[in-house]
Amino acid sequence: MYYYIKAPPITENYIDKGSIMNFSFRLKTLREKRGFSQYRLAQQSGISQSFLSALEAGTKWPTIYTLNKICKCLGISLAEFFADDAFPIPEHVRPLIDEARRLNPDQCKKLAEFLASLNTKNQSV
Repeated sequence: MYYYIKAPPITENYIDKGSIMNFSFRLKTLREKRGFSQYRLAQQSGISQSFLSALEAGTKWPTIYTLNKICKCLGISLAEFFADDAFPIPEHVRPLIDEARRLNPDQCKKLAEFLASLNTKNQSV
C-alpha cells in the first residue's frame, strides 16, 4: 500500500521569488561553467531541453530526483548545488574530487594519508 502526501498548491505567496531566481541563476551558471549547452545537459540528464530551459527561466521546479540527475551530469552533489560559495571548490581540485568519489573507504583513507604527506613535505621545504 502506498500513501501519498498531497502538497499544498504552489501559489505566488507560497514560493519566494528570490529563491526561484537564485535556483535558476545557479543552475544556468553551473551549466555554463562546466561547458554544457542546454541540449547536451538535457540529453545526458534524461530530461527535455524545454524543461531545462523552463528550470533556468524559473517557471518550473525539478523534483529532487531530477535535480540529482542534473547534478551528477554537472559533476557535483546536491549539497554542492545548494551550498553557499563561501568556500568554493577550485577548478583545479574538481578532478581530484571526481576521482575520489569512485574510491572505496580504504582507498580514500590511503589517498588522504598521501595528500597529508605532501602537505607536510611542502611545509618543511
